Amino acid sequence: MGIAYLIVKVFYPPTSFSIIPIVSLIESPALGVIQLILLGLMVAFAYPVRTKIEGNSLMVVRKLAIIVAVGYLVFSLLPAAFRVPYIQTYIGLIIAANVLNGTFAGIVSSII
Repeated sequence: MGIAYLIVKVFYPPTSFSIIPIVSLIESPALGVIQLILLGLMVAFAYPVRTKIEGNSLMVVRKLAIIVAVGYLVFSLLPAAFRVPYIQTYIGLIIAANVLNGTFAGIVSSII
């Protein structure tokens, strides 16, 4: 999502940095929309297989893409839950959100 921020910053300079798509929709709608488009593209690229044989074997990948996208929307709210003045804590919360999202997606995909 940092890349999305840089793209929007080039075309719309007053944008504030945020990796949280839901909060970005409120604070800077352009950034929020681009972040949601990027999440949608991630899910869309898991679906291009047209044959039945490969489609059945890649069903787990398709489910994982959806789980990761939904998990990212939920776990990306972690940095917004804690307001601290230190950038190190914010970066740590971003890393923790990504680790939690990966763990959650791995556990759910192994159950499904």
